Amino acid sequence: MSGAATELGLSPSTLSRAVARFEEQTQLSVFERRGTRLVPTAAGQEVVRAARRVVDDLDLFSALAVDAALGRAGAVTVSTPADDIGPVLPTMIASVTRGRPRLNVHIARVETATAAMESLRSGAADLALIPRLPTPPDLLGIHVGRQELTLIVPAAWTPSNVRITDHHGLDWLGEFPFIAGVVETTSAHALERLRRSGARPHIVLTGTPIMTIPSLVDAGMGAALVPSSLPLDTFAHVRSIDLTPPLTYSITLMHRTGEHTPATRQFVDWARSATEE
Repeated sequence: MSGAATELGLSPSTLSRAVARFEEQTQLSVFERRGTRLVPTAAGQEVVRAARRVVDDLDLFSALAVDAALGRAGAVTVSTPADDIGPVLPTMIASVTRGRPRLNVHIARVETATAAMESLRSGAADLALIPRLPTPPDLLGIHVGRQELTLIVPAAWTPSNVRITDHHGLDWLGEFPFIAGVVETTSAHALERLRRSGARPHIVLTGTPIMTIPSLVDAGMGAALVPSSLPLDTFAHVRSIDLTPPLTYSITLMHRTGEHTPATRQFVDWARSATEE
């Protein structure tokens, strides 16, 4: 008892009274006297084990609180149009979460960039990663990369075993059926670029999910513009045309004005550093 009191900075009598009060309040005997020694009872040993669990939990809570304050822990929801932002999303998540194992990211897939911004406004998302659209006055946007588009056509439209690039010359396509993605996934300037190259696309289908478009082109329904990162190896009857110069659009990380959680701030800081690079 004297040694424990010294370690705690108490007098032996003060510690003895504290133990007596604990035993009285809990109706447990935590020590028994054996000669000049105090030995923990079975109940006392269980109290020690429980106390150690509490101390461990408090240590864990303290570590989590510190990590959360520094942005090393927490949860962030990123709203983004499905399959329309290329490798920027995985690059961002890998960069920000590296060395932050308690930082969890939820990807909320939506149909359009406008829907992603509405999720951000409503608070359903902490960030929105979107293509093309200008930044509205009530949100802030940071340019984080570009997505390149590839023109894909049915293989029957092109000579076999010939690599095709447009070199500003798509007049050989003439007037052709064009498959458009969901709203905002094929911008007006992209279609205008095709027209300047001599092509005459006329839209035959709209609102098509990006992942469905190659199957439709493979079936010969028409041509389309898709992200260059979209895998096409499994489609035997699809030919891609390299556009020269490349046709690209901007990828923007949108966030709300005002204060952010420490976890969300990590993504905003990454976006700013990516812009500087």
